[in-house]
Formats: sequence, structure tokens, C-alpha cells
Amino acid sequence: MLKTSRILSVSLPAFLRSSLLAACLALAPWLTAQDALQDDFSKRPEIEKRLAAVRAEISALPAPADAALHERLQQLEALCQFHLSATDVAAKAQGERQKATQATAAWRGFPQPPPHSVLLRDEILETLATLANSQRTGEVQLRIFSAEIETARDKLQGHQQAERRFMEIAAITDTLAAGLTAEHSAKLEQVASRIAAESIARVTLRHKAQQAELDMIRSKSELAGLKLKALEGKTVFPQSDLDTIHQRIAAERTEALNVLVATSQHLQTPNPLLAWKIEFLDLEKSFWDIRFGALAKKDSTTRKAALASLAECKSRVDDWTEIAQLRLAGGSGGATEIDSAQLREGLLRVSQMQRRIGFTIADLEGGHLQTPALDRIVSGARSLMDTELYLAEETDILDGRKISTYRAITPAKLARLALILTVGWLLLRFLSNRVRRIISGKANIPPTTAELAAKCAFAIGLALLVVYGMNTARIPLTIFAFLGGALAIGVGFGTQTLLKNFISGIILIFERPFKIGDSVEIEGVTGNIRSIGMRASVIKHGNGIDTLIPNSTLLENKVTNWNLSDSLLRHSITVGVDYGSHTREVSRALLAAADEHGLVLKNPAPEIRFEDFAEKARIFRLLFWFDTTKTNRDTLASDLRFVIDKAFAEAGIQFHPDVPIRVELSHKTAPLSHKPTEP
Repeated sequence: MLKTSRILSVSLPAFLRSSLLAACLALAPWLTAQDALQDDFSKRPEIEKRLAAVRAEISALPAPADAALHERLQQLEALCQFHLSATDVAAKAQGERQKATQATAAWRGFPQPPPHSVLLRDEILETLATLANSQRTGEVQLRIFSAEIETARDKLQGHQQAERRFMEIAAITDTLAAGLTAEHSAKLEQVASRIAAESIARVTLRHKAQQAELDMIRSKSELAGLKLKALEGKTVFPQSDLDTIHQRIAAERTEALNVLVATSQHLQTPNPLLAWKIEFLDLEKSFWDIRFGALAKKDSTTRKAALASLAECKSRVDDWTEIAQLRLAGGSGGATEIDSAQLREGLLRVSQMQRRIGFTIADLEGGHLQTPALDRIVSGARSLMDTELYLAEETDILDGRKISTYRAITPAKLARLALILTVGWLLLRFLSNRVRRIISGKANIPPTTAELAAKCAFAIGLALLVVYGMNTARIPLTIFAFLGGALAIGVGFGTQTLLKNFISGIILIFERPFKIGDSVEIEGVTGNIRSIGMRASVIKHGNGIDTLIPNSTLLENKVTNWNLSDSLLRHSITVGVDYGSHTREVSRALLAAADEHGLVLKNPAPEIRFEDFAEKARIFRLLFWFDTTKTNRDTLASDLRFVIDKAFAEAGIQFHPDVPIRVELSHKTAPLSHKPTEP
């Protein structure tokens, strides 16, 4: 190809040379790269074929081989070898998945009849926990593989684009050195493209293998779940299992104690792991004794005591687990060196103990173990008493819609109602007779009156007793069809207003259009908010009278809140003066009155407006601001009247008798929800 380039560069015009070079480059060795990217990357023979081709390319390189090209070819060789290993992993994962699926489909139960040992259930639970961890790990690995595939695809696209770019440069270059450089760069990008393509195929194969492994884990989890379900209520903890556990723990404890004594004689500081192991074995023995006692007696008192003891054991085991994990992560951290392998082995033993304690607590709280005959009889009787005899429909009207709910009538509820009515009937008979005797003993009361009073008391008490009994037994009154409909409708209408105000109170509390102490005006009622309740809010008037306003009224009607955004308000005082008064003097007098009062704000400054020429007077308006947290508006208005009257008298300004002084109040911001419009 290089020879062809030289001939073309000498004997042909530039434009023709470029075209022919491009055609040659497109049809020459670069076809090999494009064909390589079209191979079947999932089959082992094709991978071996590409591996042999790469090794041949490495061998064909001259002695002073290009370092960059040689390095990339070696990288491609290693990647092909990894790809071959991935095929083995994928084949193994496929086989394991098929075996797990077949085992799950073929399982028909345990060969031994129940009851089964609780240790078998522990093994299945530990298997499920291990499978769950493996599944989480596999799902994370799948996400990593997906990201690697996308990264490799981006790299492949980038290297292919760079390869084509260098090919074009080599085709149009005018110098031999530049052409050789471009051809070399294109060759490097070609090898890089092959590396990226091989990476995509390898990671895709690993992704499929990981997916097959996840399917295998799910099949094993399904099988373990079937076994666990088959053990529900059919496991026991016999004395023979406890004796076997005691023998194992005793043997391990004796061995650990002998090793500890032997090492202590030779070493100044004994191995702390041996001391911990002895302490752990003692705790393990205590755990099995607690578990056996709790599962043997089956009474609530023993279970509660066992749960408390197991909680203490779990706390100690959790501490050991944390210490072991920290030491494995950051070294021994103490004066005595601890073997990491032994510590890791001990951590596995402690973790197993941790899981078994959790299984036991779940058993005691959920009752998965086989129950004695008496407990089964009691459970059957309880199920019979909870049998649904009838479903009573309850209806309610909410916002004009009929809502239906159902309550079950069971023998247990009927028995409870019968007991309440019986005891209540006897108590009512006693109380009614007592009422009759008390009223009969009074002077000037005929016996008929006493009898009527006793009957009325009995009837009222009986009605209340029926309602109380049915409510306590959770039997709806709608079981009586002739009374239930009217009662449900009456309750719906009766509570509609209550619910309306209740929900409005919740809205007011969360939306906070009002705060405690805000000055408000609603439907002619002006005062300060004293409290906001769930049903009604209290407004306190200036004369000390409290007014309860339903919360729905505060939301549905127009309400003026003078303190919604801030505490600054604006007053407006309008006066009328004779036509003989000088307008500038009136303006100065009004401003002087505002400046004289210490509670009138200087910023924003007071303003004077010449409002109108009335029939008998000129109308002026004084606008000024004040802080509601420092003064009361009525007190401030009264003070200003005194000051204005004094200022006008000193200036010789006459009020017109037919135009009274008018005081108006407004907020400094534009009108919004719950705000007044500017006067």
C-alpha cells in the first residue's frame, strides 16, 4: 500500500491521486478490520480464531516494532483470553440455572414426615438470607456490566471515527511522511476499535452469564421458599437436638480452653480471640437453652422473658460483629496483633449466631412452630368464633354521595353483645327499682308517678345499653334495616357541619392565613384573633367580648386581615375646612400634627392630598403610617383628632360644621386574599 501511494503521488494529478488513494485504502487491509467487527463474538471457535490472528500479527511485527502498536496488540490478546474465560463462566451459569430450575420443579416435599427439627428451618432461612445477598450483589453487577457495555460502545464509535479520519488524511496528503504518519495512526485506531469490539462482546457475555446466575438464584430462592412454607407450623425443638448442641459446644469450649492455657504458658500476652471464643460459646449455650425453654412451655410469660433475654444476647452479638468488622477494615487497632484469617472466621460464626437469634425472635413473635394439641383446639375455636355470619352494610352521605362500608357479624361479636345486654339488663332492673323506691318515699308523690319515672329510666337506660353494647361489640346499627337507613342518613347530615368546620380548621392551621393576635374584620365583627381551634376560632373585641366564629366561615366569606404580610398600616383622616382658610396653612398644620405625634412613622412620610371642592368646604386628606405592634389604631386616631384640633385653632383655621373628620385605615400593599382594598 505504501508503494502504491508513492507511485500515485508521482505520476497522477492531485485530484485523481486523492480519489484512487481513497479507493485503495477503502478496499485494502482496512477491510480486514471491518470484517473482524462482523464476526460472531459469542462462539468459542471464533474467539480462538481471533486470538490466533492477533498472536500472528504480534509475531509478524519487525524486530524494532512500534511500541504503541505492540502494546495495543498485546492488550487485544489478553482481552481475547478473558473472552474465552467468559464463555466458560457463561456455560457454567447456564448449567447451574437449568439445574436449579429442574430442582424447583421436581421438589414434592420432604421425605420425612412432620414434625421437623427447628434446625432444618434455620438452615433454610440462612440459605434464603445468603441468596438474598447474592441476588443484591448480582443486580449491582448487572448495572456495572450495562455501564461498561455503553462505555465500550462509545469508545468503539470514537475509534472508528478517528480511523476514518486518518484514512482520509492519508488519502489526500501530498507528502510521504505525512501519509505514513496518518497510516500509522489509522492502524492504531483500527486495533483500538477491535479492542473495543472485543470488550463489548466479552462484557455482553458476562452480562448474560450474570443474568443466568440471577435466574438460578431466584429458582433456588423459590425452592427454599417452598420448603419454608412446608415447614410452617410443623417444626419442633426436641431434647435430642439440644443435647447434640450441648455436646458440640462443650467439646469446642474444652478445646479452646486447652489451647488458651497452652499458649499462655509460652506467650506473655494470650491470644484474645481464644478468650472471646470461650465467651461466645457460653453465650451460644445460653441462647439455645433460652430458645428450648421458650418453645417447650409456649406460655406468654415465658415467651416475654425469652424475648427480653434474646434481645440482650442480640445486643452483645451485634457489638461483637461491629468490633470484628472494624478491626478487619482498619487493622487490629490494639496492642496485641490478631490474625485476620482467624478474625474473619470468627466473624462468620458470630454472623451466623446473629441470624439465628433473629430467626428465634421471629418465631416467638410470629408463632411458626408446631403448637400443642390444646393450642390447636383453642385456635380452632377462635377461628370458629371469628367466622363471618353476615356482612352488614353501613351507608353514609358525604358531599351528596352515598358511601357504603361493610362490617362482619361473627359469633364472637354476638356473644359479646349478649353478655353486655344480660349484665346491663340486670343492672337496669336494679337501678329502676331503686328509682321507684326513692321517688315513692317522697311526700305528696303518687305511686303512679314513681312507676312512670322508673319505667322511663329503664327505657332510656335500655336504649343507651343497646347502643353501647352494639358499639362495644362493633356491630353496626344498620343490621336493623328499618332503623339503619334513617339512622345513617341522620348521622350523615348531623356530622356534615362538624366535619366541614373540622377540615376548615386543619386548612387554617396549615395554610396560616391568620395568626394569633392578628387584627381582622369579618361580617362587621372587628377584633383580634385569640385562638384558632379545630372547629371554631375566637375573636376578642376591644370591649373584652369573645366571639366564636366557625372555621368554615373564615374560609368561605370575605375576611380582612390587617396583619397578614406585616405590622405596618396606613391611616387616612379627611377634614373639611371653610373656603376662607388658606390651603397651604391647612397642609402645614396637618403635617405638623402628624410630625408631632411620636407614633406616626417618618418613613413612609405622611402625605397631604387636596381631595375636592365641596359645596361648602374644601376637603383635605392626611395619609400616614404606623406600627400596629406599638399602638392601637383607635387610640392613635383619637390622639390625632386632638392634635389636629389644636393645630387648626392656633393657625386660625375653621372646620366646616357640615363636614366631619373621617378616619380610614388601609394596608401598604396591594389588595390580596383576606386584605382590604385601599380607601
